[in-house]
Formats: sequence, structure tokens, C-alpha cells
Amino acid sequence: MNLFLDRKERPLLISAFCSFFILFIVEIRLPLFPFFESTYIGKILVTDGTKNIVSGLLIGLLSAYVFYIIIDYIPRYRNERKTLDVLNALLASILDSYSRCRTFGHETALPHVDKSVLNENWLNQHLEVFKEERSHDLALLLANATADSRLADFRHSLPLAVNLSPEHAMQWLVIIDKVRLLAECFGNNSGTTNDKQHLIDEVVGGNPDRDYQSTLNFRMFELVEETYRWLYQVGS
Repeated sequence: MNLFLDRKERPLLISAFCSFFILFIVEIRLPLFPFFESTYIGKILVTDGTKNIVSGLLIGLLSAYVFYIIIDYIPRYRNERKTLDVLNALLASILDSYSRCRTFGHETALPHVDKSVLNENWLNQHLEVFKEERSHDLALLLANATADSRLADFRHSLPLAVNLSPEHAMQWLVIIDKVRLLAECFGNNSGTTNDKQHLIDEVVGGNPDRDYQSTLNFRMFELVEETYRWLYQVGS
């Protein structure tokens, strides 16, 4: 939890630090600047009444901020983390099926999905893999099957994203659309005969499923791209 990195909380944190600094200045009673001496404003600034009023207001602001952190921000932050864990596990389920080429990836319970595929380095590396069409057909098919299996879960999880922020909701809608496009490819391959199985991962004219593989590759590229935005740009 880093309040300074949270752009929504940063103004309040800076205000609290400024209040504390001003309170420190007021309490130690630094001498007036020379041009304030023997002036009406200078007399007001050094009176006990002014000190008590300013100190009371600043202490009240700081106390309110501390209570806000304890009562509102910390519980809300924990709930947001748990919500993000659920949504991120959904994304990881598809990427994990591709990464580990898991035959039963579409049956894996979300708590057992490998979330290391959400690492920034993994996402950047595979964006290049999909961009250059160096992906593997079997892994694409397994990720495709998981997307088809999880599409309803993605749609039903939209209220969770809405509770986070409008920005999260918008990005999650984009992700749902990318998962839908990937899931729509499920079962649309032409079917490969045994004598051409060895050509599946080859970029040659004899590859019977090259167009289908290329479509899956592009859909995965889009999904990984939007996953990166979700994790490292939205709400940052």
C-alpha cells in the first residue's frame, strides 16, 4: 500500500504533510519576518488566540485524515485488492493455458491458476511472440478452449470492475470483447488430416490450418495487449 503512488489519494497525502509542516511552524513560534514587525498583521500573528485557532484547525484536519485512512481507505484498499485478485485470476486462466500448454487448463479452478503470466516481462515478451506470429498452434487451441469456457465468467464479473472505478469498468469491457472474439473461434478450424499434422506449426502454403492459427494468434495478441493495459496503465 503506497498512498503517494495512488493518484486519487496523493492530493490528500500532500495536504496532510503541508498541514503537519504548518503546525510545526506555528507551535515552535519562529520569529516574524522583519517587515511584519510593529505592524497590525504582525501583532495578530503572534497572539495566543491566532496560534490556538490555527493549531486547532490543523490538528483537526490531521486527525480527520488519520481516521479516514484507518476507517475508510485501508478497508477499501483491501477489498479492491481482493477484487483485483479475482479479475486477474480470470485473465491468468487463459494466459496460463497458453503458457504451460495445459490440456485441462479450461477445467483448472481459479485459485490454482499460475499468475506469473501477469508479470510485465512475460506480457512484453509474448506481445512480441504474437506480433511476429511465433506462437504454437496447440497452445493457441488450449487457450482458445479456456476462453470459450470462461467467457460467461468474464461477463458476469463486470460488476466487480464497475465497483473499482469507471476506468477499470471501461477496460474490463474491452477485455470481455477480446475474450469473446477469441472464444468465437472455438471449433472453427477446418480439421487436419494425419498426413499433414507435421505442417501445423510451419509457415508454409501446405499448412491446412494456417489461416485459423493466424486468427487465433491475432486474438491472443489483442488479449495480451489489453491485459497489459489493465494491469499497468488503468488506475495507475
